[in-house]
Amino acid sequence: MRSVLSGTDCVYHPAREAFWAGEHWEQFCHCEASTHAMCCSPSSCGPGQRCGTLRGIFGCHLLSCGTCQAAGHSHIITFDGKTVEFSGTYVSVFAESCGSSSSLPFLRVQPGKENRSSSPLTLIMEVSVQVNGTQVHLQRDSPGMTQVSTSFGDMSFLGTPTLHPNP
Repeated sequence: MRSVLSGTDCVYHPAREAFWAGEHWEQFCHCEASTHAMCCSPSSCGPGQRCGTLRGIFGCHLLSCGTCQAAGHSHIITFDGKTVEFSGTYVSVFAESCGSSSSLPFLRVQPGKENRSSSPLTLIMEVSVQVNGTQVHLQRDSPGMTQVSTSFGDMSFLGTPTLHPNP
């Protein structure tokens, strides 16, 4: 454990824990496991982010949320409101993290498609959502069934998934 002064309080951080430090939270630090030294580098929140506490976690948080929709048979409405055709046999990605950011988890939302030879329509048959090391898989032909894959193994859940929007 390493102690850091926060105001007039001494706060302890375990090895490898990352945290914000500095009078105006302008440094991102971590405690080295082998040397027990605190290593800090200048940092700031990215565009569209603010520094603060959200649900008990201090760090960089998005100022707003976006929505991506698959609407109709082969149309996608992107985060910036544009409509895109979703046809063909190529692999598509609805959303994916760009670059490497220590403040945001890896995210990928990828649909699975079925092309019908008798129709120009492309149907979304499944959606895979990957966040860090966890993958959630939803299939159209298995309503109410959700498969979750983690580094610990695969689990399947039966029931209606409930999504809770951010406040």
